[in-house]
Amino acid sequence: MNLTSRQHRWIYLIALSLVAIGLPFSVFLISVGEILLILNFIAEGRWNERIDRLKNEPTIWFFVGFYLLHVVGLIWTNDLGFGLITLRTRLPLLIFPIIIPLSQRLKRVEFLWIAAIFSAAVIAASIVSMVMYFNLKDIPGFNYREISIFTSHIRYSLMVCLSYIILLNCAWNEEKKAWLRVAYIILAIWLSVFIFILQSMTGIVVWLLCSYMLLFYTLFHLKNNFWRISGSTILWVTPLFVFLYLAFQIDNFYPDKQADFSHLETISAADEYYSHDTTNLTLENGNYVNIYISPLELQREWDQVSNIPYVKGKDAKGQFIYTTIIRYMTSKGLRKDSIGFSQLTQEDISAIEHGTANVRFLYGNALDNRIYTVIWEFDKMMQEQMVQGHSVTQRFEFWTTGWHIFKEHVLFGVGTGDIKTSYHEMYDRLDSNLSEKHRLRAHNQFLSILISFGVFGFLLFALSVIWPFISIPNANSFLYIGFAIIIFASMFNEDTLDTQVGVTLYAMFNSLLLYSLTGIARKTAQNAKD
Repeated sequence: MNLTSRQHRWIYLIALSLVAIGLPFSVFLISVGEILLILNFIAEGRWNERIDRLKNEPTIWFFVGFYLLHVVGLIWTNDLGFGLITLRTRLPLLIFPIIIPLSQRLKRVEFLWIAAIFSAAVIAASIVSMVMYFNLKDIPGFNYREISIFTSHIRYSLMVCLSYIILLNCAWNEEKKAWLRVAYIILAIWLSVFIFILQSMTGIVVWLLCSYMLLFYTLFHLKNNFWRISGSTILWVTPLFVFLYLAFQIDNFYPDKQADFSHLETISAADEYYSHDTTNLTLENGNYVNIYISPLELQREWDQVSNIPYVKGKDAKGQFIYTTIIRYMTSKGLRKDSIGFSQLTQEDISAIEHGTANVRFLYGNALDNRIYTVIWEFDKMMQEQMVQGHSVTQRFEFWTTGWHIFKEHVLFGVGTGDIKTSYHEMYDRLDSNLSEKHRLRAHNQFLSILISFGVFGFLLFALSVIWPFISIPNANSFLYIGFAIIIFASMFNEDTLDTQVGVTLYAMFNSLLLYSLTGIARKTAQNAKD
């Protein structure tokens, strides 16, 4: 059955909408949307027109070439199976940079609908997450990652940031309806609040970078002196505020006075010996963890109130229960003996069993607690050279291991499929202290590309990132700059292209924003051609 051009257009828009909805909600919808895009593209034809457009848009080859590099990289790959899995995962890097640029450009209203559908889906997912939050927040040991139930909390946080800048752009360009501008701003504020509730450090940092850089961008377009002065003031004050906030958190983490261990008591009130390790200065709420520990008293008291055995038992997070008990009691400023234990409430016992290692996590500001955790991880790394299971500091182990791999394969890398086996082998060669389940890959997309394809492959990817800003006017729009900040900032801390959601988010919006309208501004739209 031959479809009309209008019908193909509707299928194209429906397919993009399915992907937009699927990003925060469903991998299945993403796959359906991508398949529909491919079938519709093939059925529509217009090959001569598309070939001409391809000749006039040479930047497309940077994006297509990066995917083709994955195909070529199979030549020197030993693990062909994992290489084929990588090709399948990163297929959006081929689909969207071909289909979107070689399809008819979106009209302004069409672009608005795609952006609105995506943002509405992200906001709807945030509402579901908040329902989960209110149902789970009072459970001891509650993990904020659990409120992102449809996809990775890190990938979702990037979508929240992208929706945030889409809404700000809508508010900026809304000239007729004041109530609609207010609605956009309120929704953008909600997403800003939610990113902190979600507690994704990647998302929080990206949100801060977006807000700061986009304010800087906006200053060039402000004519009112009051707003320009106000914006400039914020630009200067914000880094200072962030610095002072972090300095305060770090200062609050450590004791005001240097430790004096010369007069530590050796016998408890119950006539048991205390254990003191004065070489390990690990802290909880400014108190030293490894002093005033009476293991016999703790075991006796704990086994009377809990079914989890003190010696070999583990809490709900898989940590040895005795370490959680000691850390938790330290966080309350208690000695780890029978007298200190008697001051624990039933709520404290339940929290320990659920893996809560510090009383502050039962109350207080979520951001403060997240920052505290990061500081604690760095302190633990410095005191004990321990990074295993710590989401921030163990990345240093990933990066160090990956750099060793890269140095042995500088020019062409290990190939498309060998990064996984190369990491396992290098962990063994370096005698890493990480257990098998924590021996993960780079968690840095740029390093992953260097490892897989060497310097030459990395240069191709770098050109695909930089060249659009040189040759495509759309790349200098408010939306694309914000999008680029979100994606490329996340790549320093994550393998953004190694999941279907992450690679689709990048490939789809990168293509839409570069080869569709310049943002969603009315003035630009009036000059755009369909």
